[in-house]
Amino acid sequence: MRRRNTFWLILVFAIITTLVGCSNNPDAPKLLTEEGIAPYELSESEKYILESFGMKNNSQIISFHAPRDGITLNVNVYRLEGNTNWSNIGGGAVSIGTDREPIEQLIGTFTMQLRENYAIDFIINAGGIGSYKTGEILLDTEPMASFKGFLEEFQKIEINKEIPIALMVYDSGTSMKAYALEDYFTPSKFEGMDLVQVVTLTFSDTEL
Repeated sequence: MRRRNTFWLILVFAIITTLVGCSNNPDAPKLLTEEGIAPYELSESEKYILESFGMKNNSQIISFHAPRDGITLNVNVYRLEGNTNWSNIGGGAVSIGTDREPIEQLIGTFTMQLRENYAIDFIINAGGIGSYKTGEILLDTEPMASFKGFLEEFQKIEINKEIPIALMVYDSGTSMKAYALEDYFTPSKFEGMDLVQVVTLTFSDTEL
């Protein structure tokens, strides 16, 4: 498992490093120029890499371009406890600070990988690279049904407001309904599910 984790990190570092230096390639996708967040538009070669290693449906890359007063990006991973309470099980943050050096604006990519043991690895690339991960989750019963939803379109950023960008629902039953990322704000909709996880991004005007 450790070897696989190491390989994934190397692969992701290779991909996101190209995101910064792709401006000289007219066929390469570009980072966001408009303030907001959106799924990163993978090149054909990047799609092929993810598909080849079975990572396409368990990973996500997001581009972000924060407003000028958004100097800190906070990532939070939650697990639903009971039917109404979100429990924070991990996260991380990056900040450009108030002096704006060496970065004028918080722009970059967020990369996430879902693990078989329900742990989540993620990397924030915003001038510098920070990697984080959550712990393994043990369930009493093996899930037979699951739902995974990711951010699919451009979204404006509201300072100090959480944006759900990934939702994972697991259950030992034989059926599963579809959910929306906005259901994060109404946790009672997940009543009866064995495991519900959400990843959110918050752009803050407060320095770390």
